[in-house]
Amino acid sequence: MSNFERIIGARKGRGTIAMLAAASALALSLGGAVAQDAAAPKDAPAAAADQPTWLKVCGEDPKEKKEVCVVAQEIRAETGQFLASVAVREIKGDKQKVLSVFVPTIMLLQPGLRVQIDEGKQIPGKYAICFPDRCYAEIPIGDDFIDAMKKGTDLSITTLNQQARGVSFKLTLAGFTKSYEGAPMDTKELEAQQEELQKELQKRAEDARKRLLEQQGGAPAPAEQPKQ
Repeated sequence: MSNFERIIGARKGRGTIAMLAAASALALSLGGAVAQDAAAPKDAPAAAADQPTWLKVCGEDPKEKKEVCVVAQEIRAETGQFLASVAVREIKGDKQKVLSVFVPTIMLLQPGLRVQIDEGKQIPGKYAICFPDRCYAEIPIGDDFIDAMKKGTDLSITTLNQQARGVSFKLTLAGFTKSYEGAPMDTKELEAQQEELQKELQKRAEDARKRLLEQQGGAPAPAEQPKQ
C-alpha cells in the first residue's frame, strides 16, 4: 500500500479527489533523486548525485468528473533511504491547488514545517498524519506559488528534528515547468519505471551495507552455495 493510499484510509473525509490523486501519484516513488552524503536526515543532504525528476500523472475524479493532475519529485539518500518529497495536486478548473509534503518521521510535530522557494517567503505547513516511515503535510497554494516555482531554482523544506535542530531538504525546480505544462506520463510506463527504480534502490542499499561492513572491519556474509 502506498503512502497516498494510507492517507485516503486515514482521511476519508477528503473524498474521491484525494483518492484519485493518491492512485495517480506513483510518481512520488519515482523521483530518481539520490543525495550523495545523506545517510541520515539529521543534517541537510548534499547535492543530488542523479538529476532529480519532476513527473506528472493525471486521471479523472469519478465523483466530480474532473481531471486531477499531480506533479511530483522525491529525493532519497545514496542508500535508498527516503529523505523528502513534494507534489503539486491540481483539479482542473479550480484556482486553489495543494502542495503535499513528506518528510521522515523523526521530526517534532508541533512546530510543523516550512516551505521556501529560493530566498522567498517561508510558507508554514502543519503535519496532518504520520506513517511508519514518513510524515505528511498539506499546504494550500495558488497560481502565484506555481509561478514562483516555474521561475525558481530550488524548493527548500525546513523542519525540526527530535533535538529541536533545524533540518533542511532541498529539491531542484529544474524541469518543473516542463512537467507542469507538459503532457502527463503514461501510467503503465510509470509502473515499469517504478519496478526498475526499486531494483536500483535495493542494489544501492546492499552496496551501502557492504561498505559499512568493510569500514567496521568485517566482511559481508558469503552467498549461499547451491547444493550439489
